Amino acid sequence: MSNESVISRRNWLLNAVEPSTQKRFADKLRLVELTKGQVLLGQGQEVDAVYFPEGALIGLVSAMASGDTVQTAMLGWDGALGVFEACGSRRSAFLAEVQVSGAAWRMPAAAYREMFAASEALRINVHKYVELLLTEARQHVACNALHSVSSRLSRSILEALERSQDNRRLPVTKDVLAEMIGVQRTTASSSIATLERAGALTNSRGSIEVDNPALLERKACSCRKAMQVARREIYQTHEDVCDEA
Repeated sequence: MSNESVISRRNWLLNAVEPSTQKRFADKLRLVELTKGQVLLGQGQEVDAVYFPEGALIGLVSAMASGDTVQTAMLGWDGALGVFEACGSRRSAFLAEVQVSGAAWRMPAAAYREMFAASEALRINVHKYVELLLTEARQHVACNALHSVSSRLSRSILEALERSQDNRRLPVTKDVLAEMIGVQRTTASSSIATLERAGALTNSRGSIEVDNPALLERKACSCRKAMQVARREIYQTHEDVCDEA
């Protein structure tokens, strides 16, 4: 099957590109299978490619001088890795690691810059995507200070499932879940056990199975609904973003 015939059924940003531009850049895209634990970018590394996830989940991780790490964002089908760095500093300020195996479209950074210049729709939607990431980052600062570990964990699990497009099963370890919300593994394990006793999920080796999504939604902190509203408002905006006029 040719690239032209499959671009893109699942990635939101790629799907927004005008058909004529999709056709023009089809041969610059390659569908790759990303593997859990694979490092796509190192901190300070030059961004030589952009990844548009189709089923894979990518975590952005920041490291402290002490060696401690914390996840600052997760990328799935509704976003991409490197879409603004490739047009800016061209270097990564974080480590990007695959958290859930799956497919992604890979495009050389130089080709992406050409497509970005050619596609008004892509520019508009990257602008919306950056706005959403900034909104999430600000919300998560308040969330980490004010909400319980259990409620933050519930929110993070639901968000990860949505971005990997799996309704129930999240194949991640307790270490990854701890990194997602910035706590020690023992603290994450305690909250997972609490949610498991409540009947919200089942924890097995390297995997979380959501048994009661409605209950997990109720356990999630209020940031869950706040970000759903923000996402809807940002993505459904019809006004043009700032242009050169």
